[in-house]
Amino acid sequence: MLKDALNNFWLECRHSPCFMTPITALMLFIMCILMVVTLLCQVPSFFIGILLASITSRGHWLVEFLYPTAIARWGHLAIMRMSARRNNGVKLDEGSTTLPMHSRAIEQRTEVVKGRVYIHPLPQLLDNIGYLIVCVPPKRKTKRGTPAPILGVLVDCGDADSVIDQIDLIRDVHYANIENNMIEIHCLLCTHKHHDHTAGNRGLLKSKIVGDTLKNICGGAIENVPYCNTPVVDGHLIKLPSKGNNDMGALIEIECLAVPSHTRGSIVYVLRNRVNTLRSNESKPVVAHLFTGDAMFSGGGGVTFESDFESVKDKSVDNKTIQSKFKPNGGSLSIERCFAKLLRRSVQDEYTINSPDGLGIHQMMVFPGHEYTMDLLQRQMQPGNLHFNSQWSRHQPSVFFELASQYFVAGHRRNLPKSTKLLTVPSSMKRQLKINPYFRSLRKRGELLLTALTIWYKHLHKNKKSKLAKFNGSNVDMNYLSMPMTFSIDDSITASASTLSEKTPSSANTWNVNHEDFNRSVFTTVYTNDLDEVIHDLRHGRISSVTAAKKLNELSSKLDEPTVMRRPIPNTLPNEKKMYMGLLALAVLGSDPSGLCASDSRKLNLPSPVGDTDHLLISKRKLISTLFRLGLLPCDKESSGIDQIVLIINLLWEESRLDHGNSLLDTENESADFEIGRDEYDDLIELGALKLTLFGLVYNQPSWFRKYCMPCHSIPELKDKIKVKRTAAELVKHDVAKCPMCASVLGCPKHDGNDDDLSYDDENNNTLDDIEPSGQQQYVQASSLDGNYDNDIEVRMIRGVSSRRKITLEGKNS
Repeated sequence: MLKDALNNFWLECRHSPCFMTPITALMLFIMCILMVVTLLCQVPSFFIGILLASITSRGHWLVEFLYPTAIARWGHLAIMRMSARRNNGVKLDEGSTTLPMHSRAIEQRTEVVKGRVYIHPLPQLLDNIGYLIVCVPPKRKTKRGTPAPILGVLVDCGDADSVIDQIDLIRDVHYANIENNMIEIHCLLCTHKHHDHTAGNRGLLKSKIVGDTLKNICGGAIENVPYCNTPVVDGHLIKLPSKGNNDMGALIEIECLAVPSHTRGSIVYVLRNRVNTLRSNESKPVVAHLFTGDAMFSGGGGVTFESDFESVKDKSVDNKTIQSKFKPNGGSLSIERCFAKLLRRSVQDEYTINSPDGLGIHQMMVFPGHEYTMDLLQRQMQPGNLHFNSQWSRHQPSVFFELASQYFVAGHRRNLPKSTKLLTVPSSMKRQLKINPYFRSLRKRGELLLTALTIWYKHLHKNKKSKLAKFNGSNVDMNYLSMPMTFSIDDSITASASTLSEKTPSSANTWNVNHEDFNRSVFTTVYTNDLDEVIHDLRHGRISSVTAAKKLNELSSKLDEPTVMRRPIPNTLPNEKKMYMGLLALAVLGSDPSGLCASDSRKLNLPSPVGDTDHLLISKRKLISTLFRLGLLPCDKESSGIDQIVLIINLLWEESRLDHGNSLLDTENESADFEIGRDEYDDLIELGALKLTLFGLVYNQPSWFRKYCMPCHSIPELKDKIKVKRTAAELVKHDVAKCPMCASVLGCPKHDGNDDDLSYDDENNNTLDDIEPSGQQQYVQASSLDGNYDNDIEVRMIRGVSSRRKITLEGKNS
């Protein structure tokens, strides 16, 4: 009874306004007090968060300054050793200090010089890869004297015990039949200072097997590599060992290239076979083998721990203007500049570009320091990675299919049972140009620069009667110069020109590979309609087997052609964002990476850093060389299109000189040659002078104080030389009837052969300033001018309206 009475009393009070109104007001007051207290407590955390954000964004400093300490070394190696024992899955004898290998690699070797010089991968720790370069002595004609041993050079050693054991295995598997099969290690090349690449240096020196002959440990001059006694700089040639009749230096050379990105003093070692070792009267190109460490991976690049700090605002190109400053040595820009340098200097000396053969990229191999291929390719294909996924439509189909096929191959090799996993490296530079996002970015910058050069020549070039007019009848039309230009090389041509066309045969325990094997694709992707056409013609006897073989060989090259063509709107100039991107392209493609400070530049033999990017020196020779390496200039020496592009660059350099002297193109017989500007004075010019000429803008960028202190100085407005509309819009050409990926929409894979270009107007059309960046809208406007839009079914389909409705086009009523 009491319980029921209390329950009834509570219900009466709960619904009584006289009782609940003050109670509710008190609750509201308490809530407000608590919210104010909570807000006051969050204010300090908010400001603390702002301070922490500026600190955590510079977390790379921890790696740069604290990682080299002894305790960091112990912790990093302990974690890697535990992970390696757990993941690699091979049980060793109790008490063994040797870690199991993460990949099956003992059988594999890359042949550099047939029968003499080989490169062996050395899997270490969790996913590290070192390399052993061996030089086998030639067969002796007589048995007199002591036979020369096998000479060896190591690249990166993170685990001395594992490396020594693998050297013994390599000797027993590959060189058991050599008269003196002892492998003497004379030199150790360290790509950078990180512990997973240098922790084994001390163990090698203390080893009885290696320590007696290991005399040189090489590393970057500013890297502080443990036990380094031979600091190297950019352009340094490694002294290679020689003993008896076995002279490694007579067969190969190793050059050091400084690439300050992952660390300040990172070094890429470029191994090249000497031409005179081929014993042939024919002139053969040289194959370059790049030991990149963590500077370049298959499918990506190393984290820029020690580059200039790059904020989120620096990375974004939104709201950038021609006056915006950028950091050439910061973040991804430093990686791209280093990659461009490797393209220019790896295969041959950059001065020999006067006779381009187009085979350099196909004969460069990348030997990275980690097995990261599957992870890096997977990152590019993740659905949440909008940065990569939004760009696929702007690439040729072959780029995506190459990435997808390599991801599938890498996933297959790395998901094999433990202890039988196969390496995905080395890789060819030909493949990296498609699957590596930094190389794809370099190519896009090159295409953007070609567009800017073409627009400059048409609208801002002073001397309209230049010698470029004599090339107008060539194979490359100046109107289409800004379109993506792809010049693919048939693999059969590359193989026929190879220095190693006849390699040592492989066996069950000896897998001999060379650059041809790594250039060869696992999958070949073609358009189904093209393949069906060849099969149909061959089945009905319309073509011979020879013709069919030729057509089949050309099918895959069609995927190198872009399916959507883009070009700027005629009679317009680029907007400020496009101009900013053009300056970035000049800086990345036309200049070598510099040291992060003046002392680094002096010690590494690199260009000095600049405080103002307007004073960054751009090399015409390096710019042309990079464009050629990226496939943006024709590989065919007889093509005159290359003369047009190079001549435009020469004209730009000539006009950009503030002290105009004798013209470089005065003589009547002068042609566009790579040799123009060979002299350093003619070759180098500041970026600000190029900006002044290319875009018609002020030379010096305003300082940060002048930018934000408007009463003292206002930012100068753009003043164009001619009154032409500036826009970033593009005209897009896409023929549904011709596009191989859209043919099924039409229900007919064949096309009648008529090329109805609805996206590009004639140069003389003066109404282009009012056109939106759409080929369909351009066609509609052209139809509206004729007054036939009411009955034109094409216009009605584009606009999506019936014949009963009137069509309004850009303010023009029908």
